[in-house]
Amino acid sequence: MKTEKLIYDKVVGYMLKIIKSGIKINKFKNKFNAIKHGDYVCFIELLKVGIPQDIIVNKIGEGIIPTEKQLAQKNVDFLFLLLASKSLLEFYKECYLEYGEITDKDLSDKDFENLANFEMVLRMFYNNTFEYNGRIVLNDVIEKFMNYKGISKSEIEKIQIGRTFLNMVKGHKANFENYNQGLIAFNESLKILEKYKIKIFQ
Repeated sequence: MKTEKLIYDKVVGYMLKIIKSGIKINKFKNKFNAIKHGDYVCFIELLKVGIPQDIIVNKIGEGIIPTEKQLAQKNVDFLFLLLASKSLLEFYKECYLEYGEITDKDLSDKDFENLANFEMVLRMFYNNTFEYNGRIVLNDVIEKFMNYKGISKSEIEKIQIGRTFLNMVKGHKANFENYNQGLIAFNESLKILEKYKIKIFQ
């Protein structure tokens, strides 16, 4: 499972680095939007490289689900992340071939990976709790899921501030004087997610 974490975080972290650099991403916009919103079925279909054939799922009352039928289940959980692993690797190859190595003066690769993981984890927890909606905005994901968890308003606000830093990296209106200030606030939001065990990997 840790390998899959590195695949997702590395791929989407790299894409966030591309976006922050100001390079046009029109060529990959649909693919990035699909994976960003947790729409794994759409993402896999866009890449057209298939899914791993060695993932076996045994659901209570249903027995073993054949790999080729697993996408149709729409469980929207860690299984989908596993099923998308081949597509994520192919996506990374395509992007790296197009853009190459990118150096960012403000954030480390680990920072970009944390930003990628932040949105993925929140959407995955939301989708596992409520009816799947791949296009709900992250602001609403946070509000609805955190209220469901009974988290305090002050802590929800700190998580939302972390979200605004992610938006800043994506090129939206900056709410911080600089990236260092934003990164401090973002890391505070990660501590809150950790506190409530809103994470996938132990």
